[in-house]
Parts: sequence; structure tokens; C-alpha cells
Amino acid sequence: MHQAALTFHRVSYGYPGSPEPALRDISFSIGTGWTAIAGANGCGKSTLLKLATGFLTPDNGSVAIPGKALYCPQRTDNPPDGFEEFVQSWLFPDLMTRLGIGWDWPGRWNTLSHGERKRAQLALALGDAPDILAVDEPVNHLDARARELVGAALAGFDGIGLLVSHDRQLMDTLATRCGILYPEGLVIRRGGYTVARREDSREQEALRERRRVAGEKYRQLARNARRRQLTSMTLQARSSGRRLTFREICLTGADGPSRVDSSVQKAGQLATTARCRAKRAKEEMESITYRKTHRSGIEIPGEECHRSYLADLPEGVVQAGVFRLHHPPLVVRRGDRIALTGPNGSGKSTLLRFLVERLDLPEGRLLYIPQELTRGESAAALARAKALGTEALGRVMACVRRLGSSPEPLLGSAVPSPGETRKLLLCLGLLDNPWFLIMDEPTNHLDLPGIECLEEALSDLRSGLLLVSHDRRFLSSTTSVEWRVALDGGTGVLKTAT
Repeated sequence: MHQAALTFHRVSYGYPGSPEPALRDISFSIGTGWTAIAGANGCGKSTLLKLATGFLTPDNGSVAIPGKALYCPQRTDNPPDGFEEFVQSWLFPDLMTRLGIGWDWPGRWNTLSHGERKRAQLALALGDAPDILAVDEPVNHLDARARELVGAALAGFDGIGLLVSHDRQLMDTLATRCGILYPEGLVIRRGGYTVARREDSREQEALRERRRVAGEKYRQLARNARRRQLTSMTLQARSSGRRLTFREICLTGADGPSRVDSSVQKAGQLATTARCRAKRAKEEMESITYRKTHRSGIEIPGEECHRSYLADLPEGVVQAGVFRLHHPPLVVRRGDRIALTGPNGSGKSTLLRFLVERLDLPEGRLLYIPQELTRGESAAALARAKALGTEALGRVMACVRRLGSSPEPLLGSAVPSPGETRKLLLCLGLLDNPWFLIMDEPTNHLDLPGIECLEEALSDLRSGLLLVSHDRRFLSSTTSVEWRVALDGGTGVLKTAT
């Protein structure tokens, strides 16, 4: 049983060339059990996991890592080191069975779905029995059954676990603590994500109310101080020989020369006291701070195609290597909202690529965002944004901000995070008012605020829509037609239904 704690002490880290640090002055200490790390895309979640496992070294502060630490990244482009040896060793048959790992997977990595690759990555990490295990988006790409397998496998880990995920159910069931990253730091609370967010919302609302009450008190005292100051100045003027008006006599009570000197002194004291009270009230008000929130939510109006059909393909077979997918006639009418569903490895992404290649749409009218992008593709998307004119770049960055990410760190990075890349590609594509929007696993890598904003925006979309997702809640809000792929003896079969 692991006993030591993972400790961050005033840790800061910035990537070379970035104008702002990815993390600033982070301190915490956690023991065994799972801690979920939540926050907006680009806020430093992956950076924190890399620092916690020694993958990165802090610029300032220190990280105490008790024992062996492993980091499972979001990307699954390449097989994890030692995967072939892991499978051939025959030392972990139970773990492989629990995660559904095939004995032939090392030899056909390029044909595995991203969900299968993620399970392989996690199997290797769990088999190594580290003291600290940091997993970045472990259920991206996974269907419902695979999510259950991964959740059960991670629940059996008895070390110090760090979890970054957009899956609220996984964070709630697996984590006993949840840390939420904000620009001003990390706040860790007991419980899963839902409990932590609820407590955070209550705390911020209480701070806003305290600030409002303190502001009212300060403004009242400031008005009183101004009145006292006016009275003092009026009496000082009278004592210098200026004749008082009837109104001033009524206000000050200084109705004769015998009372002027004492009234001047008393008024000055009262004005000084009032100013001091107002100053203390202002300091108290300014000491009560809460997070400022930017307006969220985007509009994706798109543009309805003037054609009756966006696609009309005859019945056929899609083939990728030895894999075959039989499909009926595929008809996409303008304004159709289609969900493409099915288990991992059934050929959904293959079918999307097949369809994209055969769509005859003008340039810019098709917006296709694939399931995964390489680092080079992410960097290219950022370079494309930076090359825009001032007005267009402003529109794109405003869209990114309203999806929950800060434009400044994004523009200052060399390679955007996967979540930031998806937001950036979407916002870039909207500049062309697409006729047809195709997204493969649109919620993968996105933070939760971004998912909620995207779901709301797609619900009002005028153009055609085709989504691949395992998130039934997301699909039920955004689509009305289902294309479902089933596996029949290793062959995919597509069925369409309304």
C-alpha cells in the first residue's frame, strides 16, 4: 500500500517562447486515491500532470514525487514503449482480459481505433504498478462498454492517481478529491467534480454577495464623508470672514460668531473620522475578490445549402485494409442532423473519411474536424489563425474565448492542446459559413464548459450536421437521425434510422 504524499510547493512553469507561464505558484499535497483535475482547455492541466510525474521540471518551486511515477498522455499516435514486450511476456493475462487487449495488437497498431490504443496505453501503465499514475483523458474515444472496463481497471489502482477527463461520471465515481485550475491557482475540494463545482459556485456567489454589501457600505460612508467635508469647508470659509447664507446657517448650525470656532473644529474632526471610515470600508470591499467570468456560448448559424441533397451515394462497401463496411444508400438532405454511432473498431471514422472524399461541395462549405490531429496539424491550425487579418483573427479569438479558453496563452503557445485545437478549428471554419459540419468525437479533449457551449450552439444550427460520438446526452440534444454501425464477424454493417 502506498503511503507517501505528492507535494507541490510554489511551483511555476512556462514553456519556452510563451509570454505567460502555464502554471503559477501552485501548492498542494495529496495522498493515495484519485484526484480529478478540472479546468478550461489550456489552463495547464496536462502540464500539472507532467510535473507530477517528473516529465517536466518546474522553473520555480519544487515537486516531491514519492517513488515511481507514470504519465499517460492524451495522444495515442504511437504505441507506448514496451507494449510488444508487455503482451509477449504473458505476465498480465487478467489485466489484458479486463481491458479487452488483443494479443495481436502490437503488430497492427496502425489499424487500431484510438479507443483501442488508449486501452493498450492504460494496460501497460497499470501493469507497471507505479506509485503515482497520471492519466490524461483516459476515456476519450471509448464506447460505453470500454468506458466501464477502463473505469473498473482504474478503480483498482491503489497508489496516488491524478485524473484529467471531460467525463463527469468518471470523475464523480472515481475521484475522492477534485482540484479545479483557475488562472489564480488550484483549489482542491473533497468529492468528485459535481460536488466540487457546486461548492465552488456557492463560494463564488457568497463572495459576490459579500462584495456587493461591502460596496454599498463603502458608497454610503463615502457620501457621508463628502458631506462632512463640505460642512468643514463651509465653516472654515465663515471663520475667515465670509458671510454665511441662510441655507449654510441651517446646514451647519453656526448662527453666530461665538459658535464659529468650535463648529469649525468639530466639523473638521467629524470629516476626518468619516474619511477614515470610508477608507477602511473601501479596503474591506477591495479585499473581497471573486473570479470574473467572460460571456460564454457561441452561435454557429452555418448556411443552409441551396441544393436539396448534400450527398446521395449508392449502396456499397467501404474497405480499409482487410476491414470491410457494408452500407445501404446514403442520403444526406440539407438540414439533416445525423448521429453516427457504434462500438469502437466498427469503422465509423473510416466511413466519415469515405463520405468526406465524395462530397461535392465548394471550398469552405464543408467543415470537417477529425477525431485526432497530430502535433504538426495542431501547429498548422495555429499558424493559419495567426496569418489572418486583424478583424478575422479578432472574430476567431472571440469565438475561442466564448468556448472557455483564453486567447492570449493560445496565441503564445507553439502547439495548442488537443482541446484548444478543436476549438480553434471550429472557430476558423465558421468564418466560411459552412453548408455541412462533420465532427468526429466532438467532445473529446474539450473542457466541460466548452462541451455545454457547443451542445447549445449545435442545437440551433441551420446547416447539415453529422456527428460521431459515444455521448448519448450530447447526441440527443443535437441530432434527429441515427446511422448505427454494428460488427458482424469482423465486418461492419451500417443501418440507418430516424
